Amino acid sequence: MRSKGFITITGKEFSDHLYGRTFLLFLSIIIVVTIIGMAAGSVDYNNQIDSYNEKLVVAGDDPVSGSYVYKPSVMIIFDGVGGLLVSLGAILGIAMGFNLITKEKESKSLKILLSNPIYRDEVINGKAAGGILALIVALFITLVISLGVMLVFGAVPSGDDIGYILLFGVAAFLMIFSYFAISMFMSTVAEDSGTSLVYTLIIFVFLSSLVPVFVWGSTIDMIVGPAPEYPEGLFVDMQYDPATGGVTSTISSSVSSEDSEEDRIAQDEAVSRYFEELDEYWSKKDVISGFVNLFSPTNNFQDITETLSYSVGASSSFGSEDWESPGIMDVLGKLLWNFIALIAIPVVFFGGAYVCFMRLDVR
Repeated sequence: MRSKGFITITGKEFSDHLYGRTFLLFLSIIIVVTIIGMAAGSVDYNNQIDSYNEKLVVAGDDPVSGSYVYKPSVMIIFDGVGGLLVSLGAILGIAMGFNLITKEKESKSLKILLSNPIYRDEVINGKAAGGILALIVALFITLVISLGVMLVFGAVPSGDDIGYILLFGVAAFLMIFSYFAISMFMSTVAEDSGTSLVYTLIIFVFLSSLVPVFVWGSTIDMIVGPAPEYPEGLFVDMQYDPATGGVTSTISSSVSSEDSEEDRIAQDEAVSRYFEELDEYWSKKDVISGFVNLFSPTNNFQDITETLSYSVGASSSFGSEDWESPGIMDVLGKLLWNFIALIAIPVVFFGGAYVCFMRLDVR
């Protein structure tokens, strides 16, 4: 028969986190930053709505001009908050987990704890569960405050927007929990809290700073190769229409009407071949960068935030037949691998912490 150690340890860890100075300090900072970010985002959203209404008046009944006018989504408010949470949230997760086991080792209380009629797995599982509950409480408070700030500034989310906001909250929780699991693993294998913190920060810097450098730097260009060169004799003329906000591109050719039919055919084939090579180049780059990004909780969270902020909710004023706003299931499908990676990373590190703790020598 299992003891009640799991529930007891979960409650103690939850209480320790909730009333701990470190947790309260970081939670207070996150709440303040969230309020500032939501207020700034709400002002920007209202400005974009005013600009959208002005463009509608200019476009009038012209369906061509109106097809370039898009109503901004309320989710753009969360873009700035996501940028702030990506670093503060990660630090909160690290602060909650880096000394979870090492403090018991340093105070010799782990040996006393395990001398009681309690299973080892109840100790490690209880500590993880207490941290998870504290993170859920912190994010719930943050999301409630975020919604309150939005309503104060007159930004009312629709039913679909509520679903996207919940997706944002789940992604934020998984990102913070990933770093909590990483720091908990380091706390299990390290001899003291200082060593655990250093190892965890090294992993954090690698995943949040070095992985993006690999994805966007010259390293990936060495793998994919150089971009295809533009065919000679062709020019792209980009024009911005300030009235509609649309950008049009026109391809000009050096081949004149006096040139032979063979020259025009050859140039058309060169253009087609160039765009095929360009599509293949960017497809390779997207596949490799997307795969590498999956290993970084911060990059996954940023991808999810950008997708929710700029790829959903916006709608064309004239409802083009070829364009339809994606539903929440479409968005989930698009972000499926990001969410799987955000679940897999803490599972792997918590599994490692579990195995190491079960084999830990506490003599």
